[in-house]
Amino acid sequence: MAIVYGLLGFIAAVVIVGVGWRWASRRRRLPCPPSLAWLLENPLTEMQAGSQTTLERIGLRLGETALDVGCGPGRLTIPAARCVGPTGVIVALDVQPKMLERLQRRVAELGVTNIVPQLGDIATDSRLPAESFDRAWMVTVLGEIPNRQAALRRLHRALKPGGTLSITEIFPDPHYQTRATVLRLCRQAGFEPGQYWGSWLAFTQNVVKPS
Repeated sequence: MAIVYGLLGFIAAVVIVGVGWRWASRRRRLPCPPSLAWLLENPLTEMQAGSQTTLERIGLRLGETALDVGCGPGRLTIPAARCVGPTGVIVALDVQPKMLERLQRRVAELGVTNIVPQLGDIATDSRLPAESFDRAWMVTVLGEIPNRQAALRRLHRALKPGGTLSITEIFPDPHYQTRATVLRLCRQAGFEPGQYWGSWLAFTQNVVKPS
């Protein structure tokens, strides 16, 4: 019984914090602050969009170069680095220095050598070379970006022809984007629809840069 009450209390805390974050973000798109990083890494998030399931949908392969946009503390970055192996590279991009500090501590503790942390905003960062990534992904990140169209155009430029962008959205993330919105924005940036998994509650939509 104590376990049940503890779980209910945790769920209530997630809901309360999520509502507060949504209220604070109504006038301004705010990325998840480092103090709330636990919202990105908890049993409920794993139940809705587990890291292993999300990585399978992204479809990483050995030796690939990939971009984790809004990597946060590395929930997907570190297992993604294992997916691409020692000959592959994961560039971990985030706008918040403290999130990258968390990631770098984990990387050092685990001895991972194929992750490149990079501080920057995908909508404005000009350091990403054209046609250099096999895959890129954003997990509950797209809605946090003020200029989403600019961000998607930069991702289109950075991906190799035939490269895949994977977008995962989870309700009730404060910046939740519907599948229709994701597809509309991606088409406007030059992407073509790819595979889709899930439901309105939690989904992954892959889009492809035409060859």
